[in-house]
Amino acid sequence: MSTSDFERNCKQLRKKYNFESTEDFMNDLSDLFVKSIGQGEDFSLELMDYCLKSDSVEDKDIERLSDMVDLFHLDYNNDYNRLALEDWVFIKDLVNVWALEMDMDTVTYIMQQVVDSGAFD
Repeated sequence: MSTSDFERNCKQLRKKYNFESTEDFMNDLSDLFVKSIGQGEDFSLELMDYCLKSDSVEDKDIERLSDMVDLFHLDYNNDYNRLALEDWVFIKDLVNVWALEMDMDTVTYIMQQVVDSGAFD
């Protein structure tokens, strides 16, 4: 699923639930994110939990999730996507833990983005 599909589906979900972050909304959003990111469920949910800083989902949260979808589709663009240094540190640590269960092309691409961001110590 492309990022534009992900964003469109998120907008539809938000309208369906009247822009309220109900339990059903969060379950549907989780299912959508797991499907969109193309990684294992546990990995994807851990990443989603990190991205959602509160129980109330706002537009900025959807943008952050979309940036993650771009990254895991090997289509991250520094001019368009805006992950912060702390995000890159989290991604680096998360991918390090799950790397053996991931596609090596994906791991290589993401770690190159981590290095480019300056988050690799």
